[in-house]
Amino acid sequence: MRLRFLAAFMPGLGLPVSVDAKGVPLWEFGMGVAGLSVPYYRGSDQGKSYFIPLPYLIYRGERFKVDDAGMRGNIFRSNRMKLDISLAAGVPVPKDTNGIRAGMPSLAPTIELGPSLELRLWDDESTHHSFWLRFPLRAALSVGRSGMEHQGWAFAPYMEYVFTDGVQSNPWRASASLGPLYADKNYHAYFYDVPSAYATNARPEYHAGAGYSGSRITVALRKRFGDVWAGVFARYDVLSGAVFENSPLVSSKGYHAVGFGVVWIFAKSSRMVDKDSRILEAEYGRE
Repeated sequence: MRLRFLAAFMPGLGLPVSVDAKGVPLWEFGMGVAGLSVPYYRGSDQGKSYFIPLPYLIYRGERFKVDDAGMRGNIFRSNRMKLDISLAAGVPVPKDTNGIRAGMPSLAPTIELGPSLELRLWDDESTHHSFWLRFPLRAALSVGRSGMEHQGWAFAPYMEYVFTDGVQSNPWRASASLGPLYADKNYHAYFYDVPSAYATNARPEYHAGAGYSGSRITVALRKRFGDVWAGVFARYDVLSGAVFENSPLVSSKGYHAVGFGVVWIFAKSSRMVDKDSRILEAEYGRE
């Protein structure tokens, strides 16, 4: 699976913090633990569970943010539209000795970076519902011992529904997102191609094309309790109809991933910002 790994915990598990009359800290830092259970890559019937340290960083700057939507930069924003910088990451795929990738080389971890256009279609503060359309377009880079290599482009538009329980201080927040994935030939080749040098009778040579990469649905629930936050998420992908579904390296056309995270926040900025990340210097002064 192309896992968003630690980055997955930002959109999947990140918790909104309450915004009261005094605002919120410009930055917060904490540490915790995270657990993940995922396939090795999208389409694999083998997987692995991870239990890892989970760093927690929130930064609410005017032009650059790290928050429950991930790491991004506010290039442009209005009441209904934002143009951000989006970042994601993927774990390595290890060598396989007995499965469908037996004899093939391992795959290096990946980083994806690019712009994301985000449209807020509906936001009802009285009922605590909001609805977004997000259009991230990212360049994929593999990170190996020899450096970084470009592995193509991925486009993953999705719609997201968010509901909060209306409690002003640290509300429960639930979200559900749904959308297709698309990628170019190079991106698909990195995961699904079988070069002639690695072809066997059971695993014929294969070269993936560009286009539809399947669809996904993700649900998440999270809440902050003072200086501790916790959350869970679940994701299900369907690969039926994907341009690479006939690859010998695809052994499952549907799979799930689940995870949880718990973090203790132990450091905060004394400088405060409001929900729009404007520094509240008049009341709180400088650090």
